[in-house]
Amino acid sequence: MAMNRRGFLGASGMLAAGAMLGPLLRSRRARGAGTFATEHLLVVGIAGGLRNSEALGMAQGATMPNLLGNVPLISGFGSGAAGPVRIAPEYAAAVQPLVLPAPRPAPLYTEGALITNLRYAEGAPGHLQGQACLMSGYYNNLENRADARLPVPTIFEIHRRMANAPATDAWYVSVVGGFYRALQASEHAGFGPRFGASFFSPPGVATPLVPVITSGRRTVEVGGAGTLPVIPYDPEEDTAVARLRAVLDGDYPAPEDDHTTFRATVEENAALREHLAAMYSDDTYGSFFPASFGIGLDDGNGGLDQTADALTVYHAERILERFTPSVLGLTLIDIDACHTDFNGYLRGQQIADACVAHLWDFIQSTDGLRDKTTMIVLPEHGRHLYMNGQNPDSLGRSGIDHGEGDNGDRDVWMMILGPDVAPVGAIEPTGISQSGRNSGRYETIDAVMTGMTLLGHGERMAGTLSDFGARPGLTIGEVLR
Repeated sequence: MAMNRRGFLGASGMLAAGAMLGPLLRSRRARGAGTFATEHLLVVGIAGGLRNSEALGMAQGATMPNLLGNVPLISGFGSGAAGPVRIAPEYAAAVQPLVLPAPRPAPLYTEGALITNLRYAEGAPGHLQGQACLMSGYYNNLENRADARLPVPTIFEIHRRMANAPATDAWYVSVVGGFYRALQASEHAGFGPRFGASFFSPPGVATPLVPVITSGRRTVEVGGAGTLPVIPYDPEEDTAVARLRAVLDGDYPAPEDDHTTFRATVEENAALREHLAAMYSDDTYGSFFPASFGIGLDDGNGGLDQTADALTVYHAERILERFTPSVLGLTLIDIDACHTDFNGYLRGQQIADACVAHLWDFIQSTDGLRDKTTMIVLPEHGRHLYMNGQNPDSLGRSGIDHGEGDNGDRDVWMMILGPDVAPVGAIEPTGISQSGRNSGRYETIDAVMTGMTLLGHGERMAGTLSDFGARPGLTIGEVLR
């Protein structure tokens, strides 16, 4: 008798319990992963706080048509088409117009599954806390500090240790390089920075250049054909330098592993440097953010200005293209304008929507990723049910904060797409039971556990969380084939 994925999980007890350049290094799949077709996992966190009333209820128009369509998906907001996004006229007249592709004929959630009643059940509804949960499956109250560390391993560490994977097989991409960088690795003694993710933050020109310049292998040239600094890039010279370094390094002992320092091999580090150098050797900076990406702000001269989310997804796609990593986490942040800019919050949703659709289309058009990649998209948390009165607009709306833990903060959603996902569309499961679970619903930690189960690491994640005394997530069988 044929058994579907949900049946397999139930029979095994899991339903209730819980590249580097190809020729150089290849990761090894963890045992048990062969049951699923997923070989690559993307976790896309929509950071900053997104309320269900705007995203699913479309109370201010269809802000995310590519992902969620234009018909409200939760009760209380009507059943007809929501119409265009309601941007205050005085605001629209004062800002750069958005550049967005035409919406997809059918929303992405219809190709996979959308849980409309997900619950961010515990932990502070804040930036680092919510994103840390997405990168670990662990509810937490981390302080918003760059030196904060999770006590349990991240999805990056679990994958790298279990699959003996190189540093370039796990990535975290975020324009916000401050406290989000804390999620590169945990302080767990059995995992930690030696199994951490490669981190990429593309917020400007200078920051990405620093690791290349400080390597001592390249210098910055200013005053060339472009107006910005560039790094000369000569692959043949780099190859010769690498050969010489290999000879010299052979005369010195390898450094001891102190379990606290991010480790990458010589070959991995070289690949990381080459990735940056190739990008920043272009004096037009077209490789940094080209107009051909098609999502951003109209600069008024026929060109395209970046937004944080457009830049993040563009560079995530370059990493996927070059390294085809098994695990990639990324943080979208444009909607965080909502604290003082409600209209900016609505525009940020439009940008995130277009960027996620672009990312999925890129995956489906890329050999090595197509039919092998599962993508999970969800807000890190929501926003308050009430407005804060800051910068009111002519439509009677103002900013909205987050952090108090009301239902606006904690009611979220998740979309999952991939080869192991059944096209069930929008669902609202209830009656979910687990010791310590009071919501009766699927939760944020379940989204993470489901992705790691598909990648073959669910049992190890559940074990490390249980050993720490934390409640592990459940695998969401309803969304699987």
